Amino acid sequence: MKLVDSSKIGYFFLPEEERKHFKQPLDVLYKSESEILALISHLKEDKSIPKIITVGDVCTQTLIDHSIVPDLAIIDNYVQRKKSSLVDLSHFTVLQASNPAGTITLEAWETIRQAVKIDDNKIIIKITGEEDLLVLPVISETPYNSKVLYGQPNEGLVSVTVTHKIKTKIQSLIQKMVKINENYNR
Repeated sequence: MKLVDSSKIGYFFLPEEERKHFKQPLDVLYKSESEILALISHLKEDKSIPKIITVGDVCTQTLIDHSIVPDLAIIDNYVQRKKSSLVDLSHFTVLQASNPAGTITLEAWETIRQAVKIDDNKIIIKITGEEDLLVLPVISETPYNSKVLYGQPNEGLVSVTVTHKIKTKIQSLIQKMVKINENYNR
């Protein structure tokens, strides 16, 4: 199912020379299995978290495996550039959007914006392309004090508590991208 007209024009492109700014974890990096399990335990217990959102196939399935179904999950059916069908979709209403590698399409951003507003269903957005940079619009659109989780390749799991400071950091990262006001090639 699509919430957004896929002909929505425009995208942000990440130039090669700016990629170094996107390699550092945005908040707390959990490296060991015991740290990740402690984080999951905290997520289960803290009922004050407005939304729990995951970006990435492994991160999403890890939470599901530990009895947490994220309010919103974003996957691309790839794990470290290899095709995967890791995530159990049966827990979710499935939406779709396109987002080529190295971009944030306005179609994907608008799908995230609309999905974050849905409170009565668990939503998963299946991305045709790559989901890595979509953590930026997720944080931009997510209510304060929510938790956004994503994998840091070969390092661990990053947990971002959405605050004004983090949203400001995300805006500065997005400003390093180039906005293209035309349709992207699929």
